[in-house]
Parts: sequence; structure tokens; C-alpha cells
Amino acid sequence: MNTFLTKLSRLAEFIAAMALVAVFVTFLIQIFSRYAAKIAWLMPIPPISNWMASLEPIGWTVNLISLLWVWIVFFGCAFIVKARDHVTFDVLYLATPRKTQRVLALLSALGLIAAMLYSFPATWDAIFGNRLTDLKKVPTLRVPITGDKIAIKWLFAAYILLMVATIVRYVWRLFSVGRYGPPESELYESLSDNAGKRDSS
Repeated sequence: MNTFLTKLSRLAEFIAAMALVAVFVTFLIQIFSRYAAKIAWLMPIPPISNWMASLEPIGWTVNLISLLWVWIVFFGCAFIVKARDHVTFDVLYLATPRKTQRVLALLSALGLIAAMLYSFPATWDAIFGNRLTDLKKVPTLRVPITGDKIAIKWLFAAYILLMVATIVRYVWRLFSVGRYGPPESELYESLSDNAGKRDSS
């Protein structure tokens, strides 16, 4: 199971990395198209300099970067960022016994699952059930196969992905805490590692 989750995590990191590469390349295309005409005189080869002089700023690059960036943020939060990577105020939690920590971990997971499930229908309806988000299109982006303009709902659909991933993640957390107890805190693991290093030395 751990091997499968590790491979899944690596796949998610690869997808996010490729999306970042696409953002970077699109950004370079945007910059080049904006300033190519102004620096065309620097190119000594006439066909290339004439081509550069005829270029105009490309409009679709800004919208594509915005779309990809929103998806990268929510995709990363859904599949790459771990629970311990978030900022948490756990002073009181760490001061309680392990049995109390187990109850608190279960309650927090249940609360988050309940909040996501409660808000999911309204969120889905606002994104996919709303005629306005279906009719409103991203003006300069088109689906490569059909040529249709991309509906604005696909920009917000990344949040639906985050909600589903969060529900699945915290259902698994319920199972894990119920069976193995609350996870060790980062502080506890750091202290344990330091103690192990001192003992080995």
C-alpha cells in the first residue's frame, strides 16, 4: 500500500512539475511576442528579423497562465502538500495525553469531512449547475480538438478536485487514527531523531 501511495505521490509531483514547465514556457512566449518587434534590429539574419518585426503580443498566454496556475495550486494542495506541511496551532493538542490526542484527531477529521460534504452540493451547483459559468467563456482559449472556447466553469473545477481529495484523505485519516492512534507530531519526531543521533554517537 505504501509503495502504491509513493508512486501516486510521485505521479502527482510529475504532473504539477509539467504544469509549471508549461507556465514557464508560456510566460517566455508571452515576453518574446511582446518585445520581439522592438529588438528585431539586433538579429542580423533578414528573414528572422522581418518575422520578429511582424510579431504582435499574444493574448492567450495570460489566460492560459492564469488557468494553469489555479489548477497547480489546488492540485498541489490536493495531492502533494502533506498535513504536516500546513501551519497548525497545536500547543494545547501536544500538551494532552495520547488518548486525548486520538479523540481530538478523530473529531477534527470528522469535522472537516462533515464541512466538505455539507458544502459540496452547493459548490457543485455553483460551478456545474450554474448556467452563467457554462455560458461564460475564457475569451482567448479553445479546446484543441473541438476548437470550442473553454467555459469558465473549468477554471473553478479545480476546487471540486480539492474537495474530493480532502474528503478521501480525511476518511483515510479516520481509519488510520482509529487503528494506529494519532500521528506523531513533527516536533516529537525531530526530538526522537536528535536523541537517536546522540545515542549513536
